[in-house]
Amino acid sequence: MAELEKLGVEVHTGTIVTGVDADGVDVKGAAGTTERFRSKTTIWAAGVSASPLANVLAVASGAELDRAGRIKVESDCSLRGHPEVYVVGDIMNFDNLPGVAEVALQSGIHAARTIRRRLAGKEPEPFKYHDLGSMAAVSRRCAIVNIHGFRLSGLLGWMTWLFVHLAFLTGFKSRFKALAGWTLSFLGASRTERALTGIPERIDR
Repeated sequence: MAELEKLGVEVHTGTIVTGVDADGVDVKGAAGTTERFRSKTTIWAAGVSASPLANVLAVASGAELDRAGRIKVESDCSLRGHPEVYVVGDIMNFDNLPGVAEVALQSGIHAARTIRRRLAGKEPEPFKYHDLGSMAAVSRRCAIVNIHGFRLSGLLGWMTWLFVHLAFLTGFKSRFKALAGWTLSFLGASRTERALTGIPERIDR
């Protein structure tokens, strides 16, 4: 929170959004009072939903979905009633673990090892998640790292974030391209990354 405030961000906790329109946002505080923030731009970042593929698998197999549309899997990450099918990554819900990259990586590795065990005639083992900590980039040259109580922030946290992300990329070429792109973005003034969430429909009148 301190890092965000240094950037000029006004942080409000213990509040819920009660209304959003073209002119602003209505927020209800802990005391029950409602406050309005006038703004022409509102960015909602309160979570993600799973890929539509999860719903297709659930309908075909009768599997249960959680609120985010993720499939609830068995202890070995297999699809309920279909031990030959494994669900991993962002469409998997195992013991309500959060939808973060480390869960996706570890579940994918576990599924691969389980398939090898089954081919060798061995029984599958339950998936065990190992929490390695969390980290998030806050701004250019600033990140927050929390590894079992050991915390870093600012430039040192960003350097740690950069090193970890490069370490988990596959292949030297991927690491080199990522490092080159991040160098232009974080050390320069340009922003080469873009996110497209959809193409607006054109209406001819």
